[in-house]
Amino acid sequence: MKKIMKKRVLQLNSGSSNFGGVSSFLYNVYTHIDREKVQFDFISPNKTTYGIHREEIESMGGRIYELGISGNILTRKIKLYTKLKKFLLENEYSVIHINSGNFFFNLFAVKAAKSAGVKNRIVHSHNAGDTSQSGIKRVLFQLLKPVLEESATELYACSQKAAEYMYTDFSCKSGKVSLIKNGIELERFDYSCITRSEIRKKLKLNGKIVVGHVGRFLEQKNHEFLIKVFKEIHEMNDNAVLLLFGTGEKQGAIEQMVKALEIEEFVSFMGVVKNIEDMYQAMDVFVMPSYHEGLPVACIEAQVAGVPCVLADTITEEVKICDSVKFLSLNSSPKEWGSVALSMASFERQSAKPCAEAKGYSIYSVANMLQRHYSELFEMSVVE
Repeated sequence: MKKIMKKRVLQLNSGSSNFGGVSSFLYNVYTHIDREKVQFDFISPNKTTYGIHREEIESMGGRIYELGISGNILTRKIKLYTKLKKFLLENEYSVIHINSGNFFFNLFAVKAAKSAGVKNRIVHSHNAGDTSQSGIKRVLFQLLKPVLEESATELYACSQKAAEYMYTDFSCKSGKVSLIKNGIELERFDYSCITRSEIRKKLKLNGKIVVGHVGRFLEQKNHEFLIKVFKEIHEMNDNAVLLLFGTGEKQGAIEQMVKALEIEEFVSFMGVVKNIEDMYQAMDVFVMPSYHEGLPVACIEAQVAGVPCVLADTITEEVKICDSVKFLSLNSSPKEWGSVALSMASFERQSAKPCAEAKGYSIYSVANMLQRHYSELFEMSVVE
């Protein structure tokens, strides 16, 4: 018997069991909407990425589903289509919100949703993709972008760069794509000298120069380069330490690299923590040398906490909300990155909360906007 999910939005994202930026964004929205008007259910292709918040989500009325998909790249996409379609045929949602920076994930998911008869199908681009795609892959993208757009009823993106990667030039220039800011709870991340003092004392970081990074251990995040940068930083100042937050498939390889460089005493693998806001307070500089990003939530969080940021110029400049951000080329040497990071670590800390609020990064405004739009979609579905 088909279950009718009234006023429930099915949130699908491609993350593994590792809680990353997209999952963080969706969870932030969920905790700030009026759940009497709109409820979320979360579904993952394999293991849920929301395990760290399962208790909170279920206590608020949300449901968490896992499709249990495994196999090679092609097999996973085919299973995504078949298993998601079956799930949607058994559970009648009027709104599905598909969140990924992976073009083919979005394509297979939205085709499954359309085939299952879901009326409102939102595709949300959360990444700018790999700019070094082969010629064949680039041509394939251009041929299939109209297919993706025809299957979706709404197009979202976290930045203009993420929109241009996922959608056609016509859609990007005609206003068909809605840019949704990666809002955060600004008060939670706001700079606090008291918290900074307490957390540095607790983690025994007093007198240290703390380099920080938040991100899953994936190829995209370019941790190898980050470790090389830190090696240079530590050679320039032996009081420097590196805190790495996140988990992922490449963590083991990065741990081996750290050992090979004989810097394991100064590098801490912190995993996923619930109090990440306190961890930003402990940092002196935030470094992110990603190959590509949509608009990384971690960079917004770090800036609001007053942490100066050194970022790869592959990351959209839309992420810059204050002056304490420096973009560097990945072609620059790790030594140059290290030198810049060290110089910025001495910056006087100050909150960027007012700047973030003025630029629309408050989770309250983002959640309210999405809630209104979901409600409109529910009403349209009832009328139809």
